Amino acid sequence: MSTLIIAEKNKAALAIAEALGTVKAIKKSKGISIYYVPSKNIYVVPLRGHILEHRNTDEYKSWINSVPREIITNPNSIKKYPKNYAGPYINALIEYGKQCDEIIIATDADIEGCNIGFFDALPFVKKVNSNTKISQLWLSSLQKNEIQRKFNNLIQPKFSWGEAGEARAIIDAVIGFSATREVTNTLRPILKKFKVGFTSIGRVQSSALYLLYIREKEIMDFLPEKYFTIDAILIAEKSTFKAYHKNNPFKKENMDKAKHIYSKIKDEKITVIKNYNQNLVQRKPPTPLNTNKALILLTKNLNINANTALNIMNQLYLNKIITYPRTDSDVYKPDFPHKDLIDLFKTHSDYGVYTKGLISNNRFTPTKGKKDAGDHPPISPLISLELESNELKDDLQKKVYDLLARHYLSLFGENATESKQDLDLLIKDEPFKAQIVSLVDPGFLIIAPFLKPKYDTEIQISGDKIPIENIELNEKETKPPPHYTDTTLLKLMEKNGLGTKSTRPAIIEIMKKRKVIDRKNGRYFISSLGIFLIENLIKVWLPFLKPTFTHDVETQLEMIKDEKLGMNVVIDKVKKDFLMLFDKFLANKEKLIANAKEYENEVKDVGVDLKERKASPLTTANCPFCKKAPMKLITPYKKRRFLVCTNEKCSKKYLAVPAKGKIQILDSTCKICGFNIFKIGTYKNNKYFNYFICPKCWTEGLETKSGKGFCSNCDNYKIVKNQCVKK
Repeated sequence: MSTLIIAEKNKAALAIAEALGTVKAIKKSKGISIYYVPSKNIYVVPLRGHILEHRNTDEYKSWINSVPREIITNPNSIKKYPKNYAGPYINALIEYGKQCDEIIIATDADIEGCNIGFFDALPFVKKVNSNTKISQLWLSSLQKNEIQRKFNNLIQPKFSWGEAGEARAIIDAVIGFSATREVTNTLRPILKKFKVGFTSIGRVQSSALYLLYIREKEIMDFLPEKYFTIDAILIAEKSTFKAYHKNNPFKKENMDKAKHIYSKIKDEKITVIKNYNQNLVQRKPPTPLNTNKALILLTKNLNINANTALNIMNQLYLNKIITYPRTDSDVYKPDFPHKDLIDLFKTHSDYGVYTKGLISNNRFTPTKGKKDAGDHPPISPLISLELESNELKDDLQKKVYDLLARHYLSLFGENATESKQDLDLLIKDEPFKAQIVSLVDPGFLIIAPFLKPKYDTEIQISGDKIPIENIELNEKETKPPPHYTDTTLLKLMEKNGLGTKSTRPAIIEIMKKRKVIDRKNGRYFISSLGIFLIENLIKVWLPFLKPTFTHDVETQLEMIKDEKLGMNVVIDKVKKDFLMLFDKFLANKEKLIANAKEYENEVKDVGVDLKERKASPLTTANCPFCKKAPMKLITPYKKRRFLVCTNEKCSKKYLAVPAKGKIQILDSTCKICGFNIFKIGTYKNNKYFNYFICPKCWTEGLETKSGKGFCSNCDNYKIVKNQCVKK
């Protein structure tokens, strides 16, 4: 009897064969080798990931001569076809499938791997050998002992996992093909302005792009607000520390109060301690790493993107250095060999001292996370490598290995001990507080210093008074929310149920490839193309953009995996739900075209480069010339800003606005001309301040060089609480 083992990649196939006996490589065309183990009569066939992909059938290949809606309604619109490199792999499956009495699926042990094994590879074998026995080799690492142990304990095929992957592929193909085609055909004239032939629409990437747009809009619309803080610099025995007024921050309505308090206490030299507490607090070691936590750890500490982090972990797995990097589990099984693994590190030049302490104190029980998903152990090192080892191929692999190894060993460490000193203070009769958090015993932080927060220096308290070095009245302003980093974007996608642990990095890469987002200095910015798409789609297709839709799909896919729902039931339901959304798009198509034409008119009539366009808020008052429509604020990148009337037939449709400063369009209107008052925030002499203009009057003032339009110069009116009122 002979056995056929199907592996997902060449390195995995070779590792499996070598673990089972002496190997003979049988070379095939285009450099493909089949690995034969004569002692067990086993053939190991490697694949190259997916060898099949979903494509439109011939009837639906044309974007012009087919109806995108029918991609959803016609089950024959999509079919699986071999990829362009698949021929030799398919031939090998057929050739050795005929000879073998048993098939072992040993593709990557996750949903995607099961889908490749059971839905890409197995059908070719079944066509030529329908009676063969099927089992599965479920590997968490490619180490020899792991392969041998799992080979002797083969499991029943996880068909439902493969079905979940197949359902995802079909759903995403149906949604992606139909939506991409319909949206592209609708917006094609405008897309040419962006120098792209098509735009990509997908259930996960479009929702992620929507969330990035929401953040971008928050940043663009943000108006800073001034506030004061009152801080005291106090003198400890060997250092200084800060105390803060208990009413910090003093916002706009309380700024005068802050000034009064500061004036009262600014010359004080002593603060009185009203209450003092010092407590020791235990900081526990981290919990084990599942994929998402590992990606967050690596992107945060190495400033690399998520896709790079996952690829490097996959390389380390294929080289038998770490466990399988795609796992939902952050809880170890009781039989995981921690003691043997920790023992490997006792002679390590960097980790050895710490490891010997773990061994001498019999610390072999790791912390626990929240979930044992039953797929794989948390991500763990499998061997002890010096960082200069040739097995680590480059500096990035060394850094990733170092973080993963240190994080793993820290799971067994002692708690870190922190000292928290809390002081309630009085300066005259004004209440202040201070908290000093210092490190008493580093515990696990010795081996994982990247987990260490910033600590203060412990202060010595004697008596009930502390000298004051200085008291400060600080003028500050609120900050906009930051752009997402790889770390925070992964957290955002996880929170909203967008994608899976394995697909999130790829989704981010797809958005970059499609030019709807950019990554600059480690932060993600939505591009002008991304803004254009979301600002148009949001008006007619918000239910599709919101994360709820794709999160519901992910929930149903999980139910397929858990054998609670059938694959076809879920596919049919999602198609039905999406068809309702698609028809909503079609019903609003004319509205979308009209919205898009506004962008085209801006380019044609105003000369704005659409690639540099930013969000365009509207005035609440109508254009002072035609009186028929509001005006739109245009803020092109690195070009002069202006107002344009949204009525295309307006004969005098432009107004000037200041070139610099943050613009806020107030609801209040000018008592002279009736147009909106604008509040402009800017800096002068390193201080932030606001001034007010009426763009209609200000434009006239520019033309006549009279200075008209600045509200502070107006003879009859003034601005009070953002309102234009009579003096």
